[in-house]
Amino acid sequence: MRKNEEAFNQLSKFIGSWDTEGTIPSSSQAPEIKIIGTDTYEWIVDGFFVLHQADVTIGKDTSKTHEIIGYDSLNQHYTMQHYDNQGNSGLMTATVHHNSWTFTGDSLRFKGGFNEIGDVFSGVWEQLRDDKTWFI
Repeated sequence: MRKNEEAFNQLSKFIGSWDTEGTIPSSSQAPEIKIIGTDTYEWIVDGFFVLHQADVTIGKDTSKTHEIIGYDSLNQHYTMQHYDNQGNSGLMTATVHHNSWTFTGDSLRFKGGFNEIGDVFSGVWEQLRDDKTWFI
């Protein structure tokens, strides 16, 4: 049995293939941008980590990302190291409390969770402003 079994049980909710859709709201500088694609999650390395593969279209651009998700028992949060088809990489952390997930990076944050039957995961992404406040 793995240590922190509850942490792995939370990750198991993501396992499978998910249709992805959303929007980036319009602003004074840009119109609304549609997002559509697929996210796939699978256990790797004897079930200690999750490989997340995202293949989405954001407006007219294609984004392909590989991410490794694991649980950091010392800091009691998930780590999410990602790499994309533009040569970018980054690290986020995630926490879950009462089925509410928060993903936090240097300038992005997500807050959301699964619906009651577990077949929809939704929420809101925010960006960090120069004044250190979050906005949608």
